[in-house]
Amino acid sequence: MKHSESEIGRIISDLRANYVATQRDVMIRDEIDRLLRRDADGKLIADPVRFSGGQETRGILVMDEAGGGKSTILSRVLSSHEALGAGPSGPARFLSSKVFSPATMKSFGCEVLRSTGYAEISERRERWSIWGILRHRLAALGIVCLVIEEAHDLRSSGSVREAMDILNACKSLLSSDPPIIVILCGVPILNELVRMDPQADRRFAKVELPPVTDAHDAPKLESLMVQYCGRAGISPPAGKDAIPRLIHASANRFGMCIENLVNAIEEALNDGADSLTLAHFARSWAATAAVDLRENPFANPEWRSIEVTGRIPATAFGRFKK
Repeated sequence: MKHSESEIGRIISDLRANYVATQRDVMIRDEIDRLLRRDADGKLIADPVRFSGGQETRGILVMDEAGGGKSTILSRVLSSHEALGAGPSGPARFLSSKVFSPATMKSFGCEVLRSTGYAEISERRERWSIWGILRHRLAALGIVCLVIEEAHDLRSSGSVREAMDILNACKSLLSSDPPIIVILCGVPILNELVRMDPQADRRFAKVELPPVTDAHDAPKLESLMVQYCGRAGISPPAGKDAIPRLIHASANRFGMCIENLVNAIEEALNDGADSLTLAHFARSWAATAAVDLRENPFANPEWRSIEVTGRIPATAFGRFKK
């Protein structure tokens, strides 16, 4: 059945808006809950657990490769959290900000301030002044948890000293009054930066999200493919190798698996097809990877031997050196 462009747009928007929860959500949620106090009835409340004699709380490192879906999971977990998400009792008690390259302590502090809705602040101010205002602003808004996305870019200025100063500033929020849980979100190389500071390494729990595998995730992805095709009004692919190829083509990253599946469904709808086929996956994947058929996991019979990691969009970064 041939759909109009507006119908295809609506179907694809609906599929992209659909959230898929996995065990990865549970991993992150458990670490966040561990850092929140409970009231007399055992209910989680928006107040961090204090360590070191009640002087500070702890932070979390959430790590996954680019395209794994870590930022989406964090947003979903926090937005739906009974103690931190917006609800009848008031606004959300968490804030998300992002590191922009090149990152300096001043530029990063100003960016987090902008995320709070603070009026534009000049980077000509002293660093201590910017961070003093930031701590006051976070306390005034009742922020309990601060999420820093693309945190691996803290090293983007090229200066180890600058990166460590920013990390120390984040670490200071753990012991501010009131303390703030800091969640650093980035690719696994972020752990190398944190390990350079033994105190930060001790104060941040590490959550590295596992890669997608055939053995563990294929049944869920198979179910999702059937569900998504049903919502699009087409039949799922015949045969058994669509999901293994999808996992491989997505470099074992869950977020990319969903993205590539939706892209293939869009290709099928544009084609007016009644069913999703490997050809639709191959065309949609080639449109973003820009490779010939020999390097396309959906077209080459020897697809398992194809190296796809370099075809997945990723943030450019280098290795950390002291």
